[in-house]
Amino acid sequence: MRAMILGAAGMLGQDLVASAPQGTTIFPFTRAELDITTTTSLSAAVADVRPEVIINAAAYTAVDRAEAEPELCFRVNADAVGQLGRIAAQANAQVIHFSTDYVFDGTSSDRYGEESPTHPINTYGASKLAGENALKQSQARFLIIRSQWLFGVHGRSFPRTMWERARAGAKTKVVADQTGRPTYSRDLARAVWALTERAACGVLHLANHGKATWFDLATHVFAYAGRSELLTACRTAEYPTAAQRPRYSVLDTARFERELGASLPEWPAAVDHFLQSLAT
Repeated sequence: MRAMILGAAGMLGQDLVASAPQGTTIFPFTRAELDITTTTSLSAAVADVRPEVIINAAAYTAVDRAEAEPELCFRVNADAVGQLGRIAAQANAQVIHFSTDYVFDGTSSDRYGEESPTHPINTYGASKLAGENALKQSQARFLIIRSQWLFGVHGRSFPRTMWERARAGAKTKVVADQTGRPTYSRDLARAVWALTERAACGVLHLANHGKATWFDLATHVFAYAGRSELLTACRTAEYPTAAQRPRYSVLDTARFERELGASLPEWPAAVDHFLQSLAT
C-alpha cells in the first residue's frame, strides 16, 4: 500500500509515520514541505506520489486562538479538506481525515454516536464540521475519524503540561465539570493503520477506553508524579477561555470496536505509558 501522510511533523503525524505497518510505503509531508492550503502544490504532490491512501493529519488546532482567526481556521480545516477530497477523487485515492468531539455541543448526558446531531459551539468545532461536510461532498472515498482529548510524546498536550507543573511544584487548578475520553496518539495511530488495512470507510469514533474529567486526568498525572497535594478542582466558570467547550462530549466507540473486535486501552494505562516515555 502506498500511503501519503500530511502533517507528518505533528503529534499524530509522527506516530503515524513511526507505526506504519510492514509492507506499507509511506510518503510523509510536513507542513513546511507541503501546505495543504496550497492547492497547486497539493495536486502536484498527489500526482507525483500516486497514493492509494492519503492520511490528513494536518489541522488548525489552536481552539482559543481560532475565535480571533476564524478565516484561517476554516481555510485549513474546511476549505483545504474539500480541495484535498476533490484531488483524491481524481486520483482514485481514499482520504482518511481526523475530526473532533467539538462538533457536538456537549449538552447530552449520553455518549455521542456517529449519527448523533452535530452542533458545534466554537469556531474550531464549526470548522471541523465544515471539513467533514466538504470531504463528504468531494466524491472521494473517505474515512472520517472523530477523536478527542489527544495527547502524545510529540508536541504540547494537557497531560504534558500537568506533568511539567507537577514536577515544578506548581499549585494547579483544573476544571472538573467537562467530561471526555483522553486519547493517546500512539494508540490512535496504530488503530488508524488497522482500519486502513480493513479498508474501513464512513465516520468512526475512536478514543481510549473510559471517560474522565480534566480534573480526573490531572489527578492521575499529579499522583504519578507524587505531588497530589498541589492539585485542586474548579468549575469552568472560574476558568474562562475565549472558546466555549462542550461540558459532556464523550464519544461512543462501539462501531469501531465492532469493526476491529477490540477497544483501545483504558486511558489511565495509556497515560502511564505516555508518562513513562517522558521520564526516560
